[in-house]
Amino acid sequence: MSSVIGRDLLYRDFRADGQLVLVIPQRVIADDDRGLLTWRPIGTKYLFRRTVDGRDRREVPLAERDTVEWTLAPLEWSGLHVLHLFRPGHAHSVWWMFNPDLTLNRWYVNLEDPPVRWSGGVDTFDHALDLVVMPDRSWRWKDEHEYLERIGHPAYWDAARAAEIRAEGERVVRAVESAAFPFDGTHLTFCPDPYWPAPFLPAHGWDRPRAVAPEESS
Repeated sequence: MSSVIGRDLLYRDFRADGQLVLVIPQRVIADDDRGLLTWRPIGTKYLFRRTVDGRDRREVPLAERDTVEWTLAPLEWSGLHVLHLFRPGHAHSVWWMFNPDLTLNRWYVNLEDPPVRWSGGVDTFDHALDLVVMPDRSWRWKDEHEYLERIGHPAYWDAARAAEIRAEGERVVRAVESAAFPFDGTHLTFCPDPYWPAPFLPAHGWDRPRAVAPEESS
């Protein structure tokens, strides 16, 4: 992917079986050796997987999710602005979650496959287990029960892969506790240009197959 600062890209999340779960446009802020940094303001329109009768996935037991009909429903991002860092070679991304007045509400660490870039965006596979890190760097696990219940499910991970996911989270915890990048104060004074347009969800191309890392395709 040849990134251009200021352009929009698509952040897409898939299940391991290739089913698309999330499509959300974000504005490219920086693209360097620290990673791809994007901006997702409150009000961004996106697509998220829901049942055709409007239920969130958390309302459907895991054992029943293959028995119901799903769709990608249009939604609007609300609550907090997000500065989102995709880190090459790292099985997580980091979100600076800002209040409407642009003060830091928390960091959010999304454990996921390392990002795979393509001409229009970034693809990944969410690992359910996340970290919530407060401004004072106190932290807690999030959605641990979802991560645990998926162990052994064919669309997710086995016990060995689950151990790798947990180990990645523990590496991030060490960075948090030592106030290392990206938890060292970087980007806490970020201020978007008020004239930037909202990231745009295109009418076509967002549903292309998941991009594959070069080592996976060889």
